Amino acid sequence: MKNKRFWVGILVITLVFGMTVSGCVKAQTDTRLNGTWKYDDDGAIEKDNFGNYEVSNADGTPVCQGTYTTRENKITSTPTYYFGTELGLDARWYSKDEVGKEFLEYFETGTAEYVINGNKITYTYDGETSTATLISSDGKFTKATSSSKKSVPVEKSSGSVSSFPGRWSLVEGPTRNNPEEMDLLKDGTGIVDGAGISWKIENGRFYLIHPLMAFSSIYNVSGSTLTLTKDDGVVLKYKKK
Repeated sequence: MKNKRFWVGILVITLVFGMTVSGCVKAQTDTRLNGTWKYDDDGAIEKDNFGNYEVSNADGTPVCQGTYTTRENKITSTPTYYFGTELGLDARWYSKDEVGKEFLEYFETGTAEYVINGNKITYTYDGETSTATLISSDGKFTKATSSSKKSVPVEKSSGSVSSFPGRWSLVEGPTRNNPEEMDLLKDGTGIVDGAGISWKIENGRFYLIHPLMAFSSIYNVSGSTLTLTKDDGVVLKYKKK
């Protein structure tokens, strides 16, 4: 299974499989895998609980949930829900039946090999290896439904407004319905993805204004990094050129 971002591919395959490992289905599951695991490469979190799993990013944003079985150090997992922010959709859980054809591969079943050594687990899928560390024996979580939404903590903007003028490129976050290239001028005008816009900072929020586009978010400016957090919890990170 290939996803838009490489880490998701490994995560959802190895994580999904990792969860598969940690969780246990009634018929075939490895109870050694029950618990909460933290991936060594990107800090992603996976909770495995008797055949069910949940993956979230290091910042706590959900990625996916699913089910798994294990047999002879092999784990087979099937994603059942994906959180919308991973797909560029609204911030809620989506089942396979609720997404377009372009996302169906995200829900494919896969099988990986795993090895447990103490509090470490190693997954191998399609020649790729990923490792995770057990950080808690409790892997319980609330199962998703299509109507369940994740509450987004209240955040406040920070950083110098004078740092906004300049050319910014999106380096992290979904591109769908979000600005990718922003050239912001000091006079409050600019060009975003080839379209002339106006922009402003008002009431602690960043606004982009265009007849065919409207965008607003909480912002944080730190050095050459601009982080925009939308009301649905989607986080966009930009680097100044």
